[in-house]
Order: sequence, then C-alpha cells, then structure tokens
Amino acid sequence: MKNLIKSYYKFRIFFWDAFLTEWNSIKSDKAVVSTFFSISIIILALYTYIYSNEVVKEVPIAIVNLDASKTSRDYISMLESTDGLHTISTFTNLQEAKEAYYQKKVRGIVIVPSNFEKNIRSGKQVVISTFSDASNMVFYKKVLGDITLINGYFNAGIVIKKYMSKGMSFNEAQQNYSPIKSVSKSLFNTSSGYATYIIPMLTALIVQLVLLMGIGILNGTRQETTTTHQKFPRLLSKGGTIPVLLAKSSLYSLLFAIVIPIQIGIIYTIFKIPVRSSLTTVYLFLIPYLFSVVFLGIAISSLFKKREDAILFLVLISIPSLMLSGLSFPVEGFSEFYQKIATLVPSTPGINGFVRLTQMEASFFEVINEWKHLWILTILYFLLAAFSLKRRAKKEYLLLSKKQF
Repeated sequence: MKNLIKSYYKFRIFFWDAFLTEWNSIKSDKAVVSTFFSISIIILALYTYIYSNEVVKEVPIAIVNLDASKTSRDYISMLESTDGLHTISTFTNLQEAKEAYYQKKVRGIVIVPSNFEKNIRSGKQVVISTFSDASNMVFYKKVLGDITLINGYFNAGIVIKKYMSKGMSFNEAQQNYSPIKSVSKSLFNTSSGYATYIIPMLTALIVQLVLLMGIGILNGTRQETTTTHQKFPRLLSKGGTIPVLLAKSSLYSLLFAIVIPIQIGIIYTIFKIPVRSSLTTVYLFLIPYLFSVVFLGIAISSLFKKREDAILFLVLISIPSLMLSGLSFPVEGFSEFYQKIATLVPSTPGINGFVRLTQMEASFFEVINEWKHLWILTILYFLLAAFSLKRRAKKEYLLLSKKQF
C-alpha cells in the first residue's frame, strides 16, 4: 500500500512538473502561441468568409439564338429567370461565343438551333447544345444543372399545352405528362451550400495541422538547443515518460477546449453554419482525437532538427492529409494501400465523426466506431511518442556528458 501511495505522489509530481514546463515553453514562444490561437481561428474564419455565399449565383453564359423566334425568346427568358445564371444573348454565332468563353467572360454556351419553333410545332425533337466549363466543377454543376432544369420545365410546358389543346384540363394534362411525382429533399445540408459542406471538415483538419505544427516548432527548438532532457529530467527516471506524455496531451487538450468553442460557437454562428450536437458530446468525441494528434506530433518531432523544419514538413504533408481525410475525394475511391494509410491518420476518423455529430445530428453511439478507432491510434502513437521522447532524452544526456569529459 505504501508503495502504491508513493508511486501516486511520484506520478503527480512528474505530471505537474511536465505540465508547467510545457505551459511555460508555449507561452514564452510567440510562434507557438500564434499557431495555436491566431492561426487556428483566423484560418477557419477566412475560409468560412470566402465560402460564405454558399452557392454560386449569376454565372455568365452565352446564348447563341439561331432561330430568333418567339418560342426561342420564351426559352431564353426562362433561362434568365434563374438565380444561378446570368445570360448574355448578344452573340450572333458560335465563334463570337467561343471567343467570349476563352476570354473567361462566360462560363458556358447555349445554342438554340435554327427552326427551333418550327420543329417544336411539327412535333420533331429539338436538340439544345450546351457547353460548360468542366475545369471548374462548381461552375459546371451550376450551368448544367440549371439548364437541365429549365429544359425539363420547357419540355413539360410544350407537352401539357398539347394535351390541353385536345380538351384536357390543366390538372389532367399535368398528370398525364408526369404520372409519377418525385419529391426530392436535401438532408442535413438543406441549402446545398459549399460552406456548410466543407467548413466542418476543415475545422477538424485545421485542429490536426495546427497541433502538429505547434508541437513541431516547440520540439524543433529543443532539438536545436538539446534541452529536452533538461526541460524534462523525469524522462531519465524509470516510469517518468508516461506522466510527461499525459501532461503534454492534457495541456494541449485544455488549450483546444478554448479554441474549439470559438470555432464552433462564434465563427459557425456568424456565418450560419449549423451545429446539430451539444458541445459536451463534441468534446467527448474529440478527446482521443486530440490525444492521438499530440502523441503523433511528439513521435515525429524527432525528425525536426530545427524549428523551421517543422513548418516546412507540415506544409508539405498538409495536401496529402487533406486528400487522405476524404475531404476532397471519398476514401472508398482510394486504392487499398492508400485506404490503409488513411486509417493511420487521426483526421480520417476524426473528420468523419466530427461531421456526423455536428451536421448529421448523430448521437455519440452512432460515431462509437470512429471513437474506438481514435483510441487505437492514441495507444499506437503514445507508444511511439514514449520511445521517441525517451530516446531523445538519453541521446542528449550522453552527448552532453561526452562534451564535459
């Protein structure tokens, strides 16, 4: 019993010594402070502001009207009535429209063929040719989607008028044209807005990148001055690594317990990004996420000989982290090798669970698999961090001992 009490007090002393040491190192390093607080908040606010319009409107398209009939003008008027498109119908031929497209004055071209009205009246099929800028998926989707919708409405109007000319009422004609009525509802992201889609994912990803960068800068400084074993002398003692690592992870988690409510509570509110979960549930889910990222940062910090190396390294891996997270492309579309790599990155289950909690109104038990996944990564990176930290402390101690003698 005495040994147990002694071990407890020893652990507590080691823990608080490491906690205060790490805190003093953070608050005395302006680069780390700005990384943790300024960058994590400013970057998210900036991205949210950029995408705050949610959907693209008034996309300019060129109309080449080769028919110049009343029916063709009615069709163009329907295109002009949409919020998503801004039509420019001053082009007399395709060549002029192509020149405007290559000059980026328009993002798409619609060609109304000659004999448009005549063919419709005679019951012949009419082809509306549409060219849209597929190099930009946002413009492409808006142009193609709105034109397809207008074509559907215009076609429905023609068929319904034909039925009505045969003596049917409007309701009967409408029912005959469309016997199956489809009702489509957007779940969760009801406005189909880009900000509502991407910002929750970026929030979780920014937490990972900022934590790794801050830990890398701090440990890169210690690598330059070989002060790891001096800052944390308990690492050289038996059983001293565990309280040091737990102290570090607890401190970083407390710091982001301040940052995350600012991100979710203030930035999301200002830009009207919905949050469909309680902050308590989000915190509970993020505990293993923060711990796994901290331990990963400590484990790879031995790679950084200088503090600048941390920034350079993390800038280089930011794009792979973004892609592996499933943010830009579904993880299921990766090859088996990259799917396995993705499972080793905390942001993969972290983003998935965070988005499901905050956007899809999932309960905690519905993200329990992601939560367990994060705890497995926490244990894995804890072991790697313990080995890395212990090895570095011993290496520095032996190096300084040789210099003294």
